[in-house]
Amino acid sequence: MTDHGLESWTEGLSARERVREIATTLTQPRSVQWVKDEAQISSWQTAKDELEMLVEFGQIHVIEGDDGNPKYAPNYQRRYFSEVTDLINNHTQPELREEIASIQEQIDEWKTRFDVASQNDLESTLTNPDLSGEEIRTRNTILRQWEHYEDNKRLLKHALELYDDARSLYPSQTDSSNSSLSLSQ
Repeated sequence: MTDHGLESWTEGLSARERVREIATTLTQPRSVQWVKDEAQISSWQTAKDELEMLVEFGQIHVIEGDDGNPKYAPNYQRRYFSEVTDLINNHTQPELREEIASIQEQIDEWKTRFDVASQNDLESTLTNPDLSGEEIRTRNTILRQWEHYEDNKRLLKHALELYDDARSLYPSQTDSSNSSLSLSQ
C-alpha cells in the first residue's frame, strides 16, 4: 500500500508485465529509457528485451527517433482492429446501431445549438469577435467531443460492416450479455 492507502498499479506485476502494460498503451513514440522509468523497473535491458519482443509480435513498432536512437510507437492499425473485434464480440448488431443513433442525436443537437452544418462550420465560428473567451472554450471542448464521436461512428460502422463475416468465423461467440459500455461517453 502507498502512503495514500491505494495499491500501486505495479502491485503484483513483474517487471516484464509492467513494461508490457506501458508499451501497449503508448500514445506516441517513446524511448526505452522512458518506458523503463514509467514501468518503474531498474533494468534497461529488461525493458529493451520486452519492447523488442512486442515489436516481433506486432504489438508496437520501432522507429528511428530524432536523436538517432530507436523509439517504440503504438501499432494503431492493430489497436483499431482490436477495438472493432471487441465491439463485434461484446455487442449485438442492434446495440451497435443504437449507439450510432445516440451519437448522431448528440451531433444533431450541436448542429442545432450552434446553427452549423458540420464540425468544420463550428470550427470556423471560433474567430467570431462577438464570442467571449468562455464561449470559445466551450466550442473547443465540443469540437474535441465531436471529433471523438465521429471516430466512434466510423469504428461502429466498420464493426457493423464486418459483423456477419466475423461472427461466421466464431459462431460460438454470440453472447453479448456484457454489452452495457457506451462509446459516446
